[in-house]
Amino acid sequence: MKLVDLEPQWMEHEGRRIGFVFISPVQPPRRDNSTNPKAYRLTCMASPTKMTVQREVAERMFGDDDYTIVPCKQEIGWTIAGGIENATFETMTVTPSIDGSASGNWHGFITNGNIA
Repeated sequence: MKLVDLEPQWMEHEGRRIGFVFISPVQPPRRDNSTNPKAYRLTCMASPTKMTVQREVAERMFGDDDYTIVPCKQEIGWTIAGGIENATFETMTVTPSIDGSASGNWHGFITNGNIA
């Protein structure tokens, strides 16, 4: 599957890219085993980013009542090959893996714009 198929969007703060958000390829069921009507989205930050900043940006993008955004731990940052400012979703490589498994979401790799 390609990252572009998961509706990725840049997350920006103070005029610069700080990360991106995309639909999780794995959609966990809700507590009552039903499917959530909105897809869960995972975040990936290019450097450690305070939770308050992640939430502020997500609220600006998706509204303050959207609880389907899964933020990353604020002390973690990923390496985006070539730098986030030069990255494109079609060719992006991110290391290490993105692990949303604690919330039942996807755990995997983004390499050359593909997810696995």
